Amino acid sequence: MVLFFLPHAGGSAKSYSSFKRFLPKELKVVPMELSGRFTRSAEPLLTDVGSCAADLIEKHREILESEDYAVFGHSMGTVLACELIRQAKAQGLGMPVHVFLSGRCAPDEPIKCFKDTAAASDEEIVNFFAANSLSGASPIQDEELIKQLNMILCTDVRMADSYEIAPGELDFGCDLTVLYGTEDIMLKEADMSGWQRFTSGSCTVRSYSGGHFYYIEHKEEVCRIITETLGI
Repeated sequence: MVLFFLPHAGGSAKSYSSFKRFLPKELKVVPMELSGRFTRSAEPLLTDVGSCAADLIEKHREILESEDYAVFGHSMGTVLACELIRQAKAQGLGMPVHVFLSGRCAPDEPIKCFKDTAAASDEEIVNFFAANSLSGASPIQDEELIKQLNMILCTDVRMADSYEIAPGELDFGCDLTVLYGTEDIMLKEADMSGWQRFTSGSCTVRSYSGGHFYYIEHKEEVCRIITETLGI
């Protein structure tokens, strides 16, 4: 069984490295890295969800064609999961056995970072994320690196907020587990059970104390849920 991890805005494949400590060795953990980010910084910076999903499918096509897999996406990662699985289905590739959707409401709900994210300046986006603990990055002193990370964050936020898909355009075709922090400022008015509209399977919603990155405090419990759900 393979478990794909999809990154949050401004995040990288390394964002999930500590999860491995709490997951069984029988589960092959594959963090996905987007083109133009971090370990793939020499490649083109893709700026829309459709292109990112298509690129990830090509990078991991062999697994998608031949192995059972599940997906865990946090925040922007839930949007990437939607498009990746929509495209995989259209191409006749294997479908996931389970999808874990964390820290973001269903994509047909009108909840965004800004009323017009495309028009928001980089400074506004960076300040909003910093002020509301929406970034998982550790403090960094290198100014050039900070600029690069902020550029990636802003690119990711804009592309995630511009993504639109209706329930009729996507059926995950499997059971979903939705996870979120009860103090997440982005989800105060969200109906997390709205993800049910995107699958013909079941949808289980689990809440945890904490904000947008609630799983930092509940990582062992989240990994236990993943393990039990996948029957490993």
